[in-house]
Amino acid sequence: MSTISSIANNTYMMYKFASQNGLSLTGGTTNASSRSLASISSSYAKAKSSSSSMFSSSDAISTAESDLKTLSSVREGYAGLVSSYIDTKNTFNTEMKSTLSDLSDSAAVVKNMNYDFSASDIQTDASGKPSYSDGLKAAIGNVESLVSDYNDALSFFSDNKEVSKRASGLATEFADTTYRADSYAAIGINVDSKTGALSVDEDKLAKALTTESSRTENLLGKNGLSGKAESHVSLAKFQQDKVFPSMSSMLGNETTVASLYTGRTLQNISGYATTGNLINMLF
Repeated sequence: MSTISSIANNTYMMYKFASQNGLSLTGGTTNASSRSLASISSSYAKAKSSSSSMFSSSDAISTAESDLKTLSSVREGYAGLVSSYIDTKNTFNTEMKSTLSDLSDSAAVVKNMNYDFSASDIQTDASGKPSYSDGLKAAIGNVESLVSDYNDALSFFSDNKEVSKRASGLATEFADTTYRADSYAAIGINVDSKTGALSVDEDKLAKALTTESSRTENLLGKNGLSGKAESHVSLAKFQQDKVFPSMSSMLGNETTVASLYTGRTLQNISGYATTGNLINMLF
């Protein structure tokens, strides 16, 4: 009876796994679509106490056949759970990689762009509306791209901060723009005091680029926003494989037990049940 008892114990672990995580691994509710845990355990206990032979009890054989079906359903449910986890993790990692790549590219552009502008790069028409030189337009566009990509990264980690401690930590890192809010504002980069999100005042930025080019470069270049963005990207990439939690940490250690229900395991269990039927027919 040791084999049947072992099956009963593993079945218990699977039902515990499903119950703790609010999941149905048998295609329906754990109470309605299959026999209850108490019933399964009771049947095995009864079979074990009624005979010293593994195959002398027809109840034990019937129970083994029934629970083989249950275990097959459990295996299918577990496979679906694993597939769902893998899909979610892949989607998360793909979006994270793309977001960081975009920010890295735009940060590199702003860090290395030309900051040598003068008042002549801004012209004013008869109505008083300013117009910018092509070079100044390009520089402003580069900064706007950096701000947009930075906000995307900030939003990604803020929206997913509950996923893991690492994601929460990265959300905090990207929101650190508030400590330089006053300095950024002076060159036309406004900071949301609650979220750390950035926005661009184009006219103010144009004026800063043409009248305070050194200061603007210091605040936006390698020692400023673009350098900070690259630092955050490096930190996030270093942790990339660990930001999304492992399946066991999300769903509990019972997944280890669930994973034991492989095809070979079920074949062995099926073999026990079939052999039991043959013996039962002979006697």
